[in-house]
Amino acid sequence: MVSLNDVEDSMVSELKVSRNEVKVYLLLLNKGKMSRTRIAEELKLEQRNLEKSLAGLIEKGACIELGADYEALNPRFAITNMYRMMCYAKNIEVKRNIVVDQLAIILEKPYEDARTK
Repeated sequence: MVSLNDVEDSMVSELKVSRNEVKVYLLLLNKGKMSRTRIAEELKLEQRNLEKSLAGLIEKGACIELGADYEALNPRFAITNMYRMMCYAKNIEVKRNIVVDQLAIILEKPYEDARTK
């Protein structure tokens, strides 16, 4: 069973996404819409690494660009999208993955909490 403490490592291992992509996604998920500048400040990421992470998240269907801001998609969609993209990239069958399902469920509450503040 995946716990909230294991989310980052589980996302990297199960979804084959970079650690920086996970950090950016989780920041947007927990804090809501943000500008590139604010994301870079919060995570202390160099601009080049931030750009690469944001582009990867958009390509994988985990976040969207809204003008000058970025926002995480609902984890039920984002986690599933990242899993599907990983499967397609590795040419493996997309099938139910319990860890992926648990990630989506665990992250849904913080996502909803950030949008009802």
